[in-house]
Amino acid sequence: MSGKYDLPDKAQVGRPTKFNNEVLGRLYSALADGMPIKGACVVAGIGVSTLADWRERDSRIEDAMSEARECARQKALSAIKAAGEKDWRANAEWLRLSFPADYRGSGAKIEVSASATANAPIVTIERQRELQERRARALRDIKP
Repeated sequence: MSGKYDLPDKAQVGRPTKFNNEVLGRLYSALADGMPIKGACVVAGIGVSTLADWRERDSRIEDAMSEARECARQKALSAIKAAGEKDWRANAEWLRLSFPADYRGSGAKIEVSASATANAPIVTIERQRELQERRARALRDIKP
């Protein structure tokens, strides 16, 4: 069957692929600058699901992404350490990030709160004694 809607033998269906070194380079560069994966995909001009498909097809992409993210981590830690020369808090943060088991603490926080409500009237000891005496007199007066 031939008609005006027949496709040539070599025609591809769908959009042309964006899988090329330029797009991957933009992705890796954004990751190396510290961007999260979703933001890096935007910079590279691809969708997150597209990247997921590419990662399944080619394990080298996963390795390159890990390398780029490690580069970003090293840059950030270096910047924190450099800032530590001026402000001790940067060194403290570096220690917490680099050695979490030693410097982050247990993470357990204890909060205590208490509240009390009184449904009965509050009576002082003097008033209580007075009421007890009145009760005792009333009971004596009732008994013959």
